[in-house]
Amino acid sequence: MTPEPRPAVVGTLPRSLYLEATNRCDSKCQTCIRTFATLEPPADLTLAQVRGIVEQFPALDRAVLHGIGEPLLNRQIFEIVAYLKTQVTTVLFNSDAISLTAARARRLIESGLDAFRVSMDAATAESYQRLRGVDRFARVVANVARLVALQRTLERATPRVSLWFTASRANIEELPAFVQLAADLGVGEVYVQRLVFNGLGLATSENALHARLREREQARLVEAETLAARLGIAMRASGLTTPLASLQGGDSARPWAGCQRPWTLAYVTANGHVLPCCISPWVARDYPGLILGHAFHERFESIWDGARYQRFRTDFESATPPDPCRGCGLLWSI
Repeated sequence: MTPEPRPAVVGTLPRSLYLEATNRCDSKCQTCIRTFATLEPPADLTLAQVRGIVEQFPALDRAVLHGIGEPLLNRQIFEIVAYLKTQVTTVLFNSDAISLTAARARRLIESGLDAFRVSMDAATAESYQRLRGVDRFARVVANVARLVALQRTLERATPRVSLWFTASRANIEELPAFVQLAADLGVGEVYVQRLVFNGLGLATSENALHARLREREQARLVEAETLAARLGIAMRASGLTTPLASLQGGDSARPWAGCQRPWTLAYVTANGHVLPCCISPWVARDYPGLILGHAFHERFESIWDGARYQRFRTDFESATPPDPCRGCGLLWSI
């Protein structure tokens, strides 16, 4: 099978940009690297910093404002979104929705945000607290319900709201109920993600489902997909596939090789460090070695075309991939 050609790099900046709005968070998720390790000092991106980065790009199709942190904790998040909407076709972010007050819900709608992805992972308060480390299930449900109701009142289709579920052995039994919760809230999309595991907390290989689905777990997936179809809920998985296909996995000597991210997107942390993607901080054994440049102090073109990025791409194409890519597509997710 002929490999998919890589996009041109030199002189051509990516059209997808991940900007970590903040690395602060109000959740303590038991599957998140942030709960167990401090990778960078606490920081929020400012509107001025975002402008300084974005204005270097001749064209951007998509800006994603999440990373390791809760975007709503950035006090300038709505101004950042509004600015980006003057420069970028699509702007979105994942959120735990804990701090989505009534006033913030209105500002979120008015900012022009295209998609608001609510990470919940559970359909009950007990599972929510066990997985996400805080007792905020009822608040999040109420906040999402209020946002959807306000959109209807204002007759606004955006931001498109979806509920996100990181599937694992700890919560797979609740997936059908999670689909029902989405329907009850008036949310039309549910996304199922693979667990990115690194051995910390509940992010373990024993808790992962990818390529190791048992009969009962597969039955819960089928049940959830059947219910979603009946309720008119779009049920998808990251990677433009179905949850069942995503979790069933497949054999490959180089499972990471299907990824296009080193050629198509860049990720900037709240401290300005440029990383190859948003998954990499979760699994890298050598975090300082992961940093490919600094967006506050270097021109982005010099980073993108520079020796560190080029070496990363060269290593990626070899049989011995860069540190964060060594299991991607097999041990966690592309």
